Amino acid sequence: MENAVRKLSDHKLYTIGQVLTVLKPQFGDLTPSKLRFLEDQGLLTPERTDAGYRKYSENQIERLSIILTLQRDQYLPLKVIKDYLAELDAGRTPILPTASPATLRRGQRFSTAQLKAETGISDLAFREAAELGLFGPQPHSSHEVEIAFALVGLEQFGIQPRHLRGLKSAAEREVAIISGVTEPVLRKKAPESAARAAHIASEIAERFGAIRGHLIQQSIDSIEG
Repeated sequence: MENAVRKLSDHKLYTIGQVLTVLKPQFGDLTPSKLRFLEDQGLLTPERTDAGYRKYSENQIERLSIILTLQRDQYLPLKVIKDYLAELDAGRTPILPTASPATLRRGQRFSTAQLKAETGISDLAFREAAELGLFGPQPHSSHEVEIAFALVGLEQFGIQPRHLRGLKSAAEREVAIISGVTEPVLRKKAPESAARAAHIASEIAERFGAIRGHLIQQSIDSIEG
């Protein structure tokens, strides 16, 4: 991480694009949206230019690296990471959090009560999201826990699960397109067919995500001036 930061050491503050350049080799799923989400959750506090653009210090980049590492390697929920960072900010030396039965781990399953306790999602938001199909019956996967975290983050802007019907419909259309491409591969029934189809699906999904992110960023850029 230190070597990566030194590449930009001539600058005191870095744009979102520069932060992605530094960290994406280590954290391939890092996006501008995720940076903003972590800011919304109070884990990052970038500086702002007079025009309102976000700028990140080297300390913020190092802090972000810690957050992403704990998420990726320890599968820790954000509230645990936030508490850990608060201890560091206070000058204390907390024990590095590790995955436990109460924390988010890949492959772990959660009851509905655990999911609500883990993320702080309200009963109403959970019910609306379940009706929309964002949550299935318990036990819930770690992916559903991440969805709950995202919903809690959106709620502070007045965005409720019922407002996401168009988003879900768009995702279903993307899935239909992906299925149209992968089904002929699966029908071959070769030993590697399933793995190849999954790889193709991931590749297409990544490109859909890049286009979607670009379109949204265009709108955000127009807002920022």
